[in-house]
Amino acid sequence: MAHYLHFLTNTALKRERIYIRHQVTEWQESWPLHAHDGYEVYLFHQGNVNIIVGNELYQMKPGDMLLFSGDVLHQPNPMKDVPYIRSYINFTGDYIQEMAGEDLYTKLISLFNHPNGLLIRWDEEGLSDMDHHFSTLLYEREKEAIGNEFMLQSLMVQLLLKIYRKSKEMYAHLTAPTQSQKETNVRRMLQYLNQHYKSQITLESLSKEIHLNKYYMCHSFKEVTGVSINNFITRKRIDDAKKLLKLSDEPVGFMSEHLGFTNPVHFSRMFKQYAGVSPQAYRKLHQN
Repeated sequence: MAHYLHFLTNTALKRERIYIRHQVTEWQESWPLHAHDGYEVYLFHQGNVNIIVGNELYQMKPGDMLLFSGDVLHQPNPMKDVPYIRSYINFTGDYIQEMAGEDLYTKLISLFNHPNGLLIRWDEEGLSDMDHHFSTLLYEREKEAIGNEFMLQSLMVQLLLKIYRKSKEMYAHLTAPTQSQKETNVRRMLQYLNQHYKSQITLESLSKEIHLNKYYMCHSFKEVTGVSINNFITRKRIDDAKKLLKLSDEPVGFMSEHLGFTNPVHFSRMFKQYAGVSPQAYRKLHQN
């Protein structure tokens, strides 16, 4: 089972505080629900993809950009019928604050405060400008010339300023995009699961709560998100467990019950399956 704490992103941010990918085309067999440090600016170029960010489900169109905090669970579910092309930048808050100063930093970082992400829609001209800006950032990052750190930070602040201005313009007269009934139903499921994942949820009880046929419900959720309902619930619980293991000294048995697992043995087995190590080993690694 693939890990869903994105170690590559975290390693890059710890080392350099910024991680830039431009027009990525790589395909992977598994697209897990995951989290990471810092913040993310994601730009969609081409393909057919739904993306979960928190409670929200986004059906992406070319030119769409998502901004969110990395600790919000998120997951792309791209289709194989067309190439999946995207660009993204991950960065730490202090990387921007050093260049922008406190007042401007507060405004720019507010773009990432939305619990379900913030969607920005660029037209063809705007997408071209964003694409050029991503390309310039990557070029500056790779050439490692004198002053490139200053240039990178300056370019990153400029990028966020453009996005901030666009967000103010866009959300002054935004109308919500239309969605299919299937997507609406999956959004309802996501909202319910994100609110109740610590409870004992069965497919039967979920079916009754949201008034949908169990088999239609399971099929729709997997088709739109790329994961099963039970898999989604387990990943949410494991994500909470990781935070508790890092920040508290709660016994594993208490944690297991608190997060809705049937017993500590089941919790430990699932945690190791998803995180690669036992809960006790994870705590030792992250509390030293």
